[in-house]
Amino acid sequence: MEIRYTAIPAPRLEAMRDAGKDEFGNKWQLRVAEGWEPLRCCLRKAAVDEDIALICYAPWDSPSPWMEAGPVFVHYEACSGYPATTEYPELFRHNKAILNPFDHTGARAYDHITFLDREDDHEAALTEVLSQPEVAFVHVRSRKAGCFHFLAE
Repeated sequence: MEIRYTAIPAPRLEAMRDAGKDEFGNKWQLRVAEGWEPLRCCLRKAAVDEDIALICYAPWDSPSPWMEAGPVFVHYEACSGYPATTEYPELFRHNKAILNPFDHTGARAYDHITFLDREDDHEAALTEVLSQPEVAFVHVRSRKAGCFHFLAE
């Protein structure tokens, strides 16, 4: 099984930058990175003094009762994104995470929600969840803060 790992899509970020606000109306504001911030546009940690923004983001591109929105860091200006779409993002390999699966209708697949600790094999757990016939995709989220990390399908 080949899994595709997807950061926040560049066209959505470009539309937000052009509008000067995120999709929830929050102003697109420049912040200077301290160097710990996980960037959801390219799935790496920000470097000290990089220009970033904190936005509200929901991974759904149409209305859904399952929509969960939350704060995420992205580059203030466009970046190259996450090019290794077949590789589990290293930044998120050893954190506390939630695998939040959805079925082919877009409904949450409750029986396959998985909570991961730092020492767990995140990639193996994700492969197991995605191998279930009823699971179409997974939102990988922070177990501590609940915010979106990336999409896996």
